[in-house]
Amino acid sequence: MFSFAIRISVWILFLSAGLVGAQGFPQKPVRVVVPYPPGGPVDFTTRLLQPKLQERWGQSVVVDNKPGASGMIGGDAVAKAPADGYTLVVGTIQSHAMNVGSIKKMLYDPLKDFTPITQVTRANWVLAVHPSLGVNTFRALRDYIKARPGKVSYGSSGIGGTSHLAFELLGSALDLKMLHVPYKGTAQALNDVIQGQVQMIIGDLPTVLPQIKAGRVVGIAVTGSVRAPLVPELPTVAEGGVPGFDVQPWQGVFGPAGMPPALVRKINADIVAVLRMPEVHNRFATSGVDTVGSQPEEFAAFLKREVDRWTEGARLAGIQPE
Repeated sequence: MFSFAIRISVWILFLSAGLVGAQGFPQKPVRVVVPYPPGGPVDFTTRLLQPKLQERWGQSVVVDNKPGASGMIGGDAVAKAPADGYTLVVGTIQSHAMNVGSIKKMLYDPLKDFTPITQVTRANWVLAVHPSLGVNTFRALRDYIKARPGKVSYGSSGIGGTSHLAFELLGSALDLKMLHVPYKGTAQALNDVIQGQVQMIIGDLPTVLPQIKAGRVVGIAVTGSVRAPLVPELPTVAEGGVPGFDVQPWQGVFGPAGMPPALVRKINADIVAVLRMPEVHNRFATSGVDTVGSQPEEFAAFLKREVDRWTEGARLAGIQPE
């Protein structure tokens, strides 16, 4: 009985310490790791949130770009940091989901080595084709590919990337055989679609939309579950005949595993409050990006589904983890 009482007392003290620590957070600068180079979409997101969080916290928020190994260098640095909330990372669909199915020697386990805090954004991507195909609907494109098995090519940002696996999921759902041509980034792939060297691409709206408006490529559908406000005339792939198809690159904030729940809730609430600011929401919207601001439990469940889905996507694509 005495031993039980001691254990209860220790547990109460532990919880109290966590609550006090969360209420006083932060007491010093917070480092947010961007596991990609400066100037990219993750860097954009982090630097957009940075000044608002600094105002809210009364402390500096230091953005630390640590690119390399498909986002794993920066992620690994955070996974090994103290679980005190002062070192966070903005992870992505690539660094925390897709890598699992395409990289044999992961530097970390996305599901075990991190504390999911909140999903920050999701972005609709667009499927576009060269005008020479003579199609402008998803069903027409599907029929065009079916009539030419293995001959219609698509460019991707690289083997195992979002666009590659999105096409593989599409091909699996509709029993389509397509020719994959990998590039080093979406811009290179899009350039060859414009030139007619390859016929199709799935890419982010800010990159592809100007070429659609210029008539250099034809927009067919968006890859998310709902239409994109920037191109409301384009249907979703699901509307085109692939029920449940939903490919939306996302970003989210993680801390090291083992963070106190009260601290996680505090950081979550502050980030969500910033995401709900009209000026922040609108700035993302003009780039074709939706803000999310999920609860930690929701984000953790979402992450598990994403890891499972993209591991299966890599298997369908015949990718052997290296």
